[in-house]
Amino acid sequence: MKNPLEKLKLTLIPFLGSLLIRFLRFTMRIDYLNRSEVEKLTRLGKNYIIAFWHGRLLMMPYCYFGSRINILISQHMDGEYISRAMKRFGFGSIRGSSSRGGSSALKQVFRETRRGADIAITPDGPRGPKQRVKPGVVQVAGLSSLPIVPVSFSASKQRILTSWDSMTVPLPFSRGTFIYGKAIWVPKDATPLQLEQKRQELEVSLNELTAKVDGLYR
Repeated sequence: MKNPLEKLKLTLIPFLGSLLIRFLRFTMRIDYLNRSEVEKLTRLGKNYIIAFWHGRLLMMPYCYFGSRINILISQHMDGEYISRAMKRFGFGSIRGSSSRGGSSALKQVFRETRRGADIAITPDGPRGPKQRVKPGVVQVAGLSSLPIVPVSFSASKQRILTSWDSMTVPLPFSRGTFIYGKAIWVPKDATPLQLEQKRQELEVSLNELTAKVDGLYR
């Protein structure tokens, strides 16, 4: 049973976090590059997986324009805070990662995609290494037949925290940009070699997108 202080933190931290995100979005001017990548999939009635680095997740509620999405979030306490904050944006959560709850999370992913939901994943989470794709996301993509759309974000004025993921926090009244990469399709019957090639392709794409969007403001 959680003590009163823990209960207060579980209520207050997600509330303040969502409030901060909304405030930043209200004060910022945000542009979208290559958004046609997800718009094309939406027109085709195709669900997809959004993949972005853990350090860029703060503003990601505003990269999504679909109707239903579930975010794969770790079972750690920080994941609980993120899950509760995202719920305030109308996003569902699937709890699990490569280290904890992976099997049950995978089953839930398939269940949600069959119901027409999109999925969001931080492929270097929950604990890193930073900006290195773990194999889970390409395995999920192959088994579910969903394409992966890499996304990154940067802002003209931002602070980089001293966390493991170098979390970027845009400052109020700055300019921000979301950038979308080309969809990556993983064969359902992919061999281990093909899975590794797709893992590398996603990692390269995310790092190139991040460097490109950061370069807009340097």
